[in-house]
Amino acid sequence: MNKVNVMNKKAIKGEGSLDILYVLRAIAVLMVCFCHFGKVASINGNNFSKLFSYFEKYGKYGVEIFFVISGFVIPLSLSRGKYTIENYPKFLLKRVVRLHPPYIAALILTLTIMFISYKVRHVVYPENVLSIFQSLFYLHVPSDNPVFWTLLIEAQYYLFIGLFFTLITRMPKFSILVFVPFFLLFSMTLVADYIELFKFIEYFLMGTVGYCLYSKTGDKYINNLVLVLILSFITFKGNYVGLFFSFSTLVIILFINLKVSKAIKFLGIISYSIYLIHFPIGMKLMNFMKPRINDTSMPLLFLLALIVSIACSWVFYILFEAYSEKLSKKIKYTQ
Repeated sequence: MNKVNVMNKKAIKGEGSLDILYVLRAIAVLMVCFCHFGKVASINGNNFSKLFSYFEKYGKYGVEIFFVISGFVIPLSLSRGKYTIENYPKFLLKRVVRLHPPYIAALILTLTIMFISYKVRHVVYPENVLSIFQSLFYLHVPSDNPVFWTLLIEAQYYLFIGLFFTLITRMPKFSILVFVPFFLLFSMTLVADYIELFKFIEYFLMGTVGYCLYSKTGDKYINNLVLVLILSFITFKGNYVGLFFSFSTLVIILFINLKVSKAIKFLGIISYSIYLIHFPIGMKLMNFMKPRINDTSMPLLFLLALIVSIACSWVFYILFEAYSEKLSKKIKYTQ
């Protein structure tokens, strides 16, 4: 039965399976792929340049979708895991085990492809021992895989939410009403120049307030009021497209519950792997093939890059991410 159920009782209580998240992750990662592949495909004014330029222009907002999802999912998982502040080190360990090994594998893949590419073209290799060492801790982003920039922000959010979630559970009304506006104001200070998270904190907070609404944590009127404040804050910053995609994401999470096809679920499951390696795989393929095809074949090259990236990401998921995912689940919080 493939009917959309709007806010069923199970979902309101925060007990639903939330399969819609697979859809949103799939959409977000495809948007990011479209952004990067569209940039290559739109160059030189081919017949499809305008279409591909739209992909480049709007695909980047897949990042905001990911941020809202993280803002919602992480508190939800903490709640379901009966998290307490005493488990803060274990929480961080779970996130490191879950996400860092695939990142290291993607980093090695990126650096290897870069080395071969630069060697063949007789171009000076831009990385050195220091930059590679910094990359291990998200402090440097290799030029041939710029998507890594978001990983530092995600890591900073984990450090933040592990502490803030305790306040939400102990003082939900006060935490949402006082601390969320404070964090928004704080993000407008110089701190955003030093802590990358605060450049995008509003999207994570939107997801976190969405979690409170979903799980009926705190007061729904306060939660809705603060949500309006967050939306107003994004409007004030002038990011209207980001506002549309982020708020649409939250609305879909809160109000839509549907059966997800296997294909979409598959993309959602391997979305992190796609995100990590689509750039060095797909972009290198497009840059290599582009001079060798005519303009009318550009959509086929775009599609080929997408298919190859997804196929490689599937293998990457099996080899690296699946094991990290399984290992992280073995780390249990102390009750």
